[in-house]
Amino acid sequence: MRARPYTALAQVYDRLMQDVPYGDWARFVLAQAEARGVTPRGVLELGAGTGSFTMHLEAAGLNVVAVDASADMLAVAATRLTRSRLLCGDLREVPGDGAFDLVVAVFEVVNHLLEDGSLERLAAHVRRRLAPAGLWVFDATTTVGLRDLWPDGRAEGWADDVRYRWHHAWDARRRVATVEAWCEGPGGAFVEVHRQRAYDPSELRSALGGAGFAEVEVLAYPEGTPAPADAATVWVVAR
Repeated sequence: MRARPYTALAQVYDRLMQDVPYGDWARFVLAQAEARGVTPRGVLELGAGTGSFTMHLEAAGLNVVAVDASADMLAVAATRLTRSRLLCGDLREVPGDGAFDLVVAVFEVVNHLLEDGSLERLAAHVRRRLAPAGLWVFDATTTVGLRDLWPDGRAEGWADDVRYRWHHAWDARRRVATVEAWCEGPGGAFVEVHRQRAYDPSELRSALGGAGFAEVEVLAYPEGTPAPADAATVWVVAR
């Protein structure tokens, strides 16, 4: 069965991603906020998925508005989150008013913005939703990371009772990676095709600076120091 991205995958996603260090990421994000004198009360999370990162924000006592484009992923999140507000829709058009002390987007959320100008549009939206001294913290995979994703261009194996076989292709002209994700679990087999666009530090600084962010730091994880030029993944802290 061929499925739309993040639909059938939602039912097995957490088994496939069980080694992702969501808790460490949450501590890193909150440490970056603390180091800059920001004590968040309200958090806007973009691309919340199944809520694995959101859970750690809740555990830290934060009030979260969690947004994702996939209703299927949010349906899983709804079974595990206790007080977060879940919204399904375009990340660049989050409805409602009010300012947030902290906006977060983790696990390559911005890399799903494929069209020219999409990151700039998202940055402008986030700036409008931030409190005056608020921060936007997110990670992004660079050209190095998406071009050289897996040895031999594939990843395969088992995650609990889910068998997976994923193939990777790289479009150097567009700087877009395509992953054909085949999975077979208790509910049967399916294929989803996912695409991500690389974003390098210079593009990130340009897009956010153009949207009105005065400070844009591009950092290495977990050190929190300036990211090296050949980093596969970077973290951005923008004010």
